[in-house]
Amino acid sequence: MPKLLIADDERGSREALRLIFDKEFEVLLAESAEEAQTLLAREPVDLALLDVVMPGRSGIDLLRLIHADHPDLPVIMVSASTAIPSVVEAIRLGAVDFVGKPFDIENLRHIVRRAVEMRRLHRQVQVLSTELSSAFPTRDIVGQSPAFLAAIEQLRFAAATGATVLIQGESGTGKELAARLLHAESPRQDEPFVAVHCASLPENLLESELFGHEKGAFTNADRLKPGRFELAGSGTLFFDEVGEMSASTQVKLLRVLQEREFMRVGGTRLIRTNARIVAAAARDLRKDVLAGTFREDLFYRLNVVRVKLPPLRERREDIPLLLTHFLHRLGPALHAQTRAFDSEALRLLDAYSWPGNVRELRNLVERMLVLHGREPVVTAARLPEEFHADTVGESEPSMESMPAAPPEASAVVGAVPLEEAVMAYEKRLIAEALRVSGGVQTRAATLLGTTRRILRYKMEKLGLAGEAANLNFSDFRQG
Repeated sequence: MPKLLIADDERGSREALRLIFDKEFEVLLAESAEEAQTLLAREPVDLALLDVVMPGRSGIDLLRLIHADHPDLPVIMVSASTAIPSVVEAIRLGAVDFVGKPFDIENLRHIVRRAVEMRRLHRQVQVLSTELSSAFPTRDIVGQSPAFLAAIEQLRFAAATGATVLIQGESGTGKELAARLLHAESPRQDEPFVAVHCASLPENLLESELFGHEKGAFTNADRLKPGRFELAGSGTLFFDEVGEMSASTQVKLLRVLQEREFMRVGGTRLIRTNARIVAAAARDLRKDVLAGTFREDLFYRLNVVRVKLPPLRERREDIPLLLTHFLHRLGPALHAQTRAFDSEALRLLDAYSWPGNVRELRNLVERMLVLHGREPVVTAARLPEEFHADTVGESEPSMESMPAAPPEASAVVGAVPLEEAVMAYEKRLIAEALRVSGGVQTRAATLLGTTRRILRYKMEKLGLAGEAANLNFSDFRQG
């Protein structure tokens, strides 16, 4: 529930406003600007209603302070006097609206709801602009293997709580996807999800990115900048590759987790945070603790609920599902016609070790769609060489069981490297297809079961594009 701060020295006015909004907001009441300032330093607030006239500091004075310390906090000024100079000054200082007393309740509700919605949208824009990579949709979480389903069940169980979660898994297993799923399944789903990619941020920038900085805090700090903790609000703050944090940053993060408050770089005021912390690591942080590179106390703060994502080699039954999923997800944007992988290709993929896990599989599908997207089925021959090499030794046939090589192959075995022999054979096939088709590339491509674009690429690679004379053609017609 969003938080509404009401600052008014009149008790009756405070209580009236509380009754109007207590079903939509968690209402915080202050009878002076000083008390309101204390509450703002202690609690994250989504909207403030300030009376203009209060004893001590006025509402206008408080507005100035809020604009300096909490620039993204919407403020609505209220007053029995709607004199033009007061209204102009309030708007100039950043107030989103000015409401006169006595209140038109429905109009006030409309103004408040609009201000909260605008802040929510503004914060979403901020979050999107600060994230280094685009968001991974949770629909990319696909699988039915027992190990995978057990991890997903743990995530969903943890999502209902506010507990800190540590997600462990090799690179490419989908740790950020898992964190986003946890967020989407939690009561915080309507709040921001903010990612911090610790390995990609230099040490000298990480603190500022996490906690924000004041104007003039350091060279080129020409404006106040809220950090990731502020942007997260009451949402989820995800630390990817948390093990890459330096020792000094680990200390600062530990303090925030313990005290639930932080200070901007160059700042003097403590800011409260209600963000849910989710961390991820590709390696076992317990080993880092033993090695002295990761703080033991921070590890135990993060390791409240631990979820281990299995690598793809431990969930091979999910490979066909993932292939189908990525073909459907990526195909339309690439205008590809490919709908499946053939049985031999599936066998090779199943035997592969998948060091890059699901990310590698996704990249493979995209590569196949780019290069061979006009073909309805990806054959084993289309797979990159590493998928063929990875199976050597696993089910290698004996020499006796292998079919006899054709005479032309026998002549070159041991004489030239395999790659050269393959290229020579491929060159002969293309030359023959061009001869039969009368040099028409479209017709030759059809004979070879490929596309003219790929044929042209092969011809250039093999040096055929400029060898028309040697092949008895005056030119290679495009068809």
